[in-house]
Amino acid sequence: MAEPERDDLLPGSGEDVVAAMNAWKDLPAAHLKVALSFWNERMAADHELRMTRERNRNRLDVMGMVAAFVISISSVGSAIVFGAIENYLMAGVMLGPSVFAIMKLFITRKADKADLKASGAALNVISQPGGPPLIP
Repeated sequence: MAEPERDDLLPGSGEDVVAAMNAWKDLPAAHLKVALSFWNERMAADHELRMTRERNRNRLDVMGMVAAFVISISSVGSAIVFGAIENYLMAGVMLGPSVFAIMKLFITRKADKADLKASGAALNVISQPGGPPLIP
């Protein structure tokens, strides 16, 4: 006889614990001991899984912050270098909205359509045949 995937005696995350305990009260003592043993093992395994997911999420957050920091430092540094050699077009690209959209993507792990539209519009302005408009 195959065991079901989920036993109705164990409360799920959104179920009523009182209803589950009412189902448990009808069990014989030997069955209740086995069920409680199984439930304790399952709760320990669920706790371990939640802790592993939390550690992985924290690692991913830290890696995103480090990547955003590296991107921001390298883009500002290269903008300074391009500005020093008077290549203002590349300096503008290095400090454009696309860099900030990439940093936001690494930090928050979410990409908005508005960010992509802003970076695309800025790159279109910069890459026009006449170049970007010069500010006197």
